[in-house]
Amino acid sequence: MLMEELPPEAALDGPPRNADHLLQRTLGTVREERHLAVRRRGRITALTSTFVVAGVLAGGVWLGQGLGVGGTDGVLQGTSPAGAHLAVKVTDTEGGLRLVATVDGVQDGEACWLVVHTKDGRTFTAGSWRAHAGEVTLAGSAMVRAGDVAGVSVVNHHHEPLVTAN
Repeated sequence: MLMEELPPEAALDGPPRNADHLLQRTLGTVREERHLAVRRRGRITALTSTFVVAGVLAGGVWLGQGLGVGGTDGVLQGTSPAGAHLAVKVTDTEGGLRLVATVDGVQDGEACWLVVHTKDGRTFTAGSWRAHAGEVTLAGSAMVRAGDVAGVSVVNHHHEPLVTAN
């Protein structure tokens, strides 16, 4: 009696051969769309992260230049009538002025001072040494801004300039 109540389709093994697999197609479409959405989201995340990192790096460089980190450089050069040569690399930093001076042609044994002259007439001693035959490279610093510098001189113990760079 049980078999009589069932429709004849219930006795079939599996779906009919030419049947429309609507559920199978729907699930396949959903899986494919989800896979594409995940890939698209991953690409958007990677692209956004790249732009954020590039923006942070560019902002750091911009801020670093604006705050004087790394400083601004300039080179002053001069030659005296006696043949002494002076070349000074001037770097403006947050704490003042950093100098690297190369001096040549000063008399052997002469006591020398590296002096920074400002536009308003002030002087700052940035370093000292005793000259010897050959070239001397000296690093020094002064509490003045690069824009205020009128020149840099090497002076002797009588404060007479031996060579000046402007």
